[in-house]
Amino acid sequence: MIIKNINALGLFGGASLNAVELALINTDGVDVYDYMKTAMVPYPEKLALEIRTILNRRTPDYAGLEKDKQVQQLKNAVSRFYADIIKEFAAGETVDVIGIDGLTIGNSPQNQCSYQLEDGRIVADVLQRQVITHFHKADLLSGGQASPLAPIFFSALGQNCEKPALFIDLETVCGLVYVGASGELVAFDAAPALALIEDWTFRHANMQTDYNGRLAITGQVHPQIVEAMLHHKILQKQPPKSLDMMCFADKREHLEGLSLEDGAATVTAFVAEAIFQAALDFLPKIPSHIYVGGEGLKNPSLMRFLKQSFAPREIKTVNDLVPNLRALGACVTAYNAARRLYALPITFPSTTGVSEPITGGEFYEKS
Repeated sequence: MIIKNINALGLFGGASLNAVELALINTDGVDVYDYMKTAMVPYPEKLALEIRTILNRRTPDYAGLEKDKQVQQLKNAVSRFYADIIKEFAAGETVDVIGIDGLTIGNSPQNQCSYQLEDGRIVADVLQRQVITHFHKADLLSGGQASPLAPIFFSALGQNCEKPALFIDLETVCGLVYVGASGELVAFDAAPALALIEDWTFRHANMQTDYNGRLAITGQVHPQIVEAMLHHKILQKQPPKSLDMMCFADKREHLEGLSLEDGAATVTAFVAEAIFQAALDFLPKIPSHIYVGGEGLKNPSLMRFLKQSFAPREIKTVNDLVPNLRALGACVTAYNAARRLYALPITFPSTTGVSEPITGGEFYEKS
């Protein structure tokens, strides 16, 4: 196959229950030549509520999700929603490949299970187009952690920046990506991020998130609770490792009894400190060049706590490298779809623990 520039469309459903990301980029699977178009589409309120209901009653039986009638009905509804917004987003555009990375509601690498709310068959049928999805599956079946999937994109993004460099991917969970002086990659899921903040605001204020960090900025951080939460076994585990949305559900009781504002401030401070501790404990070093991306950029309180944790190192954003970069998760998905089309690897031994670099993603043809 001749490798050439293509227009790749990516949908990322896993950044937050606040919105779905869409992006159209021009890439050859190695370099990104143009960030053409992006969009954020809110989950319909009813759909978001159904997803939260599933998450809150979820059991460790990840394999059972495939047999759960309610989960299957929800997956079908989410997939039709994805198809509808892709159709609207792509109207009038030239699109060569479509990739979908849906919302991950269960992740258990030891059971070779990572469950996303996505059905490529439904999307392909609605769009009457080939789509690529299930980017995690090949990695899992080869002994990897299934996540993170973004490191190779960050490597491309930072090819012209000074190295070593650290990329902090603030989405549902936080991924850390270390790009060494010779381009070597070290990456892992480091800590819960937006998922834990959104869980607090939804359960205590029926808010999808702490918009603009307004609650946290007026609250008081409780350091003893932050310290207690930092002892979670997941944070102590050596990489490679991957996390999912509810990996900290067993520790949220530490926050109960706090005011809405104090809870938001404490959980946000915890997220920042957990990220810093992961970088300190598991990276070769914490570089001087640090870039933050993802939906967490929209939370000034989280950014303020991160800057405090990493001080005196300066924290920049990915927009210092690419000013028009938006919808980061969707750009990653689009990039990985292009790499899958050209059979280029998306996961590596140093990012997911897989035995060798492999590509990932399953093709679904229109019926």
